Amino acid sequence: MMSRLYLARRGRAATLLTCVLLIGALLSTPCTAAVADAAPTELVPVSVTGIDSVRRRAGVNWSVYDAVLVAPVKVSFSAMWDPRDYGRFGLRPRDVERIRSKVAALAQATFVKVLAEGGYRIVDRVDAGVLQIEPNIIDLYVNAPDLPDENRHQSYVLEAGEMTLALDLRDAVTGTLLAEARDRQRGIDRGRFTVANSVTNRAEAERVLRRWATLLRDSLDAARQGR
Repeated sequence: MMSRLYLARRGRAATLLTCVLLIGALLSTPCTAAVADAAPTELVPVSVTGIDSVRRRAGVNWSVYDAVLVAPVKVSFSAMWDPRDYGRFGLRPRDVERIRSKVAALAQATFVKVLAEGGYRIVDRVDAGVLQIEPNIIDLYVNAPDLPDENRHQSYVLEAGEMTLALDLRDAVTGTLLAEARDRQRGIDRGRFTVANSVTNRAEAERVLRRWATLLRDSLDAARQGR
């Protein structure tokens, strides 16, 4: 088995799902004057420390939503990420698709599990009182993907990496966008090179996703209670 040292390309290392979108502020941050004065049809930018971009609709009655529908997660890679950079022969298209589908499935399962643990009714169809949650992963840059057997070697990274997670909240019946948040985050720099593989990638992904989903759940709780 070959051993190869991976340095972050242009200072950017990435793994599956290394993002933290602090969406507590998405629903529970007190309205600024601009939000309070906005028309119900407008999405107004809200300045939130630690989040790149947040916009929300004024006057939403969140208490009417007693069920959630988690839409299928869409995953897209960074334009800077090249599958040919990994292993002796590069990643095949089916390897790239395998990464994409695993990330999407893990994200979807995590959101559903955390929201269900919080008492939310999970549904799979559109109906009145259903809040549609659309979490999409964009600009995913995978520095140490799980390689095919013929390419397999040991990879070392300083940090897990970076990606952007985009979250939209919609009324399931009308499709009206109620709130959105976008945030780009890098992985934790552990200060030393550590082995990266499918096991470590998944563990990091589960940790970050569960934290994010918990923040969403807590924010929805507060919003539905008018806090």
